[in-house]
Amino acid sequence: MKILIFEDEIYNFHLLRHTLEEMNPEYDVIGPIPSVEQGREYLSLHHDISIIIADVELNDGLCFDALTYAPADVPIIFTATSGSHALRAFDFTSLSYLVKPIGDGCLAEAMRKAHLLIAARERSLKEEEGRIKKMQHNGYRERFVVKSFNGERTISLSTIQYIVSEHKSTYLVLLDGTSCPIDMSLEVVAGQLDPMKFMRVNRKYIVPAELVSGMERLVNGKELLKLKTKQSPEIIISRTRKVQVRKWLDR
Repeated sequence: MKILIFEDEIYNFHLLRHTLEEMNPEYDVIGPIPSVEQGREYLSLHHDISIIIADVELNDGLCFDALTYAPADVPIIFTATSGSHALRAFDFTSLSYLVKPIGDGCLAEAMRKAHLLIAARERSLKEEEGRIKKMQHNGYRERFVVKSFNGERTISLSTIQYIVSEHKSTYLVLLDGTSCPIDMSLEVVAGQLDPMKFMRVNRKYIVPAELVSGMERLVNGKELLKLKTKQSPEIIISRTRKVQVRKWLDR
């Protein structure tokens, strides 16, 4: 289990590492990350962190500016000299906000919560894998039948540029730029499509893998999904789906 520590005081880092290694010698403690800039760089390149322990005040700013680059489902334990930034910590997957000096019991309780959250996430992933296997057995949707002026028409999945939910309606947007409304929610549609070929990347969009040209990191830490089509919309990947999207594209 990899634990990344944001801390700009080397004594505090060694104290945390020693305490963690006493709790579990198999912990892989990484750090220290003393600055926002180094935190951004590290999190941009590494996505296999299990837990983050973050000192709020680093030597060049607040850790929050770096943590926007972290996967949204990674548990974060915040440490600070005061409680003045506690409210902002709730914008992240904050398990605990520990005020220094940190007692061993407080850190142990925070780590216990982190393990519970990780275990729940792993169970959820296994359930999702089971759902996918069941759907693979039952078969996926291969086409849509939509209403037209003359009756009904068949839409092949290969002609779909993306699927979008707007104004409480769901639309198939085709490669030629036209759109067709369908009488299903985006959640229902996502459950009927092969997850190897289509993915729901945020609350509004489902996209086909074969049309994705890549991901672009923006200055605010968000990631833009780029499609090969000329007139594609700005699709920002949900923070909670970043890791899943990367794995999906890497298959």
